[in-house]
Amino acid sequence: MLTRYEHAPGAHCGSSSLRNLAAHYGWGFDEPFCFGLGAGLGFGYYEGGPASRTIMGRNGRLETFFFDNLGVDYVERSGQEWPAAWDDVRARLDAGTPVMLFVDLYYLDYFDTSTHFGPHVVLCIGGDEDEVVLSDGEFDERQTVGTDDLRRAWNSEHGFAPLENHWLAVTDPTVLEDVAPAVRAAVERTATVMLDSGDSAWDTQGVAGIRQFAEELPDWHRFEDTEWCARFAYQNVERRGTGGGAFRRLYADFLDQASSAVELPEGSSDRLHAIADDWTALAGTLKDVSEADPDEQRGKLERAGEQATALADEESAFFGRLRDAVR
Repeated sequence: MLTRYEHAPGAHCGSSSLRNLAAHYGWGFDEPFCFGLGAGLGFGYYEGGPASRTIMGRNGRLETFFFDNLGVDYVERSGQEWPAAWDDVRARLDAGTPVMLFVDLYYLDYFDTSTHFGPHVVLCIGGDEDEVVLSDGEFDERQTVGTDDLRRAWNSEHGFAPLENHWLAVTDPTVLEDVAPAVRAAVERTATVMLDSGDSAWDTQGVAGIRQFAEELPDWHRFEDTEWCARFAYQNVERRGTGGGAFRRLYADFLDQASSAVELPEGSSDRLHAIADDWTALAGTLKDVSEADPDEQRGKLERAGEQATALADEESAFFGRLRDAVR
């Protein structure tokens, strides 16, 4: 096990793992700054995942864009068979390097959950033939799992996409001395992914995804799993490692710091905190849907659709101003 690594919990699995790496390598970034430098904010509305309809408030490229944006060299692998992947990870652990793993938390017994959810991001900081030590930002202490459990979690076919033993490790921890250009690039990228839809099945769709979500919400009563769709959406806004408000609070805290490096529209952080509050209000409506009798769900879903439409309008205007400011 890595003896010089210090674990700390955080708000979100990906950005807390990046923060822990930042502490390990002496970069000095807190979690909101890591989330922002990785252009982590987004929105996706998907037909699939753990429910008939799934939403997600971040994009899928937070971790790699963080390193690319800072000019940090890293190695990334996916699709290896277990023996080769685990040998590679252990070799890096032996060299004193934490390794980022992308897993399905269903197979991690310390979660004690019946829901598949992946990729969930953890740092592997120790392991042998029988046990693996993980730094999981959702917990106060390091966690230990059996290698058989990791093997299932790391190669799960559930969640947003097959995980295929995906791992990533830093090879040269040198970062840019002046992070202002990285801050500007990250803000512009975030605004762009919110205003321009991606092309692949699990890409962030940004504001367009929020609008589709809003348009379809009133019809969610037709699904066999209406209660679970609404409950899971509520959780993905408020509970499942989002920092609250569909990740908007994390990003608002980043903007507060970013304003000292680049010129942003006045009050950007406060405005996004207010938008995060509106996401929290929508989450409350979705929670109510999940607990309502079927004959009450339709009206609540219509209300949720109205709230989501308003959010799409708010975010279109907000990210339009943000992109104009940094271009």
